[in-house]
Amino acid sequence: MDTSKRLPTWKEQFFPNLFASGYGVTSVADPQYNCIAWAAGEENTDAFWTPFVVGGGYYWPQDKLPRDARVETFIKLYEIEGGFTECIPNIADLEDGIEKIALYVDPNGQVTHAARQQPDGIWTSKLGEWEDIDHGAVEGVGGADPAYGTVVQFLQRPRAVKKKLKS
Repeated sequence: MDTSKRLPTWKEQFFPNLFASGYGVTSVADPQYNCIAWAAGEENTDAFWTPFVVGGGYYWPQDKLPRDARVETFIKLYEIEGGFTECIPNIADLEDGIEKIALYVDPNGQVTHAARQQPDGIWTSKLGEWEDIDHGAVEGVGGADPAYGTVVQFLQRPRAVKKKLKS
């Protein structure tokens, strides 16, 4: 993880645990997608996934899910959109052949963020409309307001094997 690429100080201040966890910026800011889409896979950068806005570049499978921020709704979202299931046991540990998502909630139990674990165990997050980052600990973007809160649920699916194309 390249930790030389950092957020501006004013953005770092929103995430008090980030610096200690080790992190690096991996993209430029892009308002087209958010953490919820990014956590489902790096190919999901064409829409901002949210239950609260309809149309105009926003996505939500409204015919299948309620428009709320309950943990149960987001578990179902990731099941529908990516084949994720709840982790049992509910832990962040890196497991061979398994891709994980962490769901974060605020003190009211509303989902605020999602992060995805990469094959090397490093977590990746999209910070709202800001940059994508890698962070060494799942707790790096967690913490009290204004950070994303507490991780309450891990989801998992078999990690897709990327095939090298012949040239």
